[in-house]
Amino acid sequence: MKENLKKISIPVIFLILVLLFFSFKKTYKEYTDRSKINSNAKITNGYITDYYEIESVNYLEYHYTVDGAIYSNEVSSNLLYKKCKDDHSCINKKIYVKYYANDPSISIPILDTVSN
Repeated sequence: MKENLKKISIPVIFLILVLLFFSFKKTYKEYTDRSKINSNAKITNGYITDYYEIESVNYLEYHYTVDGAIYSNEVSSNLLYKKCKDDHSCINKKIYVKYYANDPSISIPILDTVSN
């Protein structure tokens, strides 16, 4: 019996460690990106292009332009713009985007600025 538990528990422990690693990696990247944005931020206009949910996680995709280059980004949170969740009426709406001046691909949407 103990032999079977050992055989099962090793892969389970390994899987948990892998999941924790990727979760920590994502959290650390989000933290460093926000730190970069806060250190040298600029603001531009963008548009919400998609909204979807996977289980209990909400995703909002947006596009914005900086110096003629078009960037696309996605944010996930349980605190997203409420109208997106209710009826998807936020799609194609204008939104302000805060981005890192040294690398405009690093950005976050300013969710309380959604407008027509």
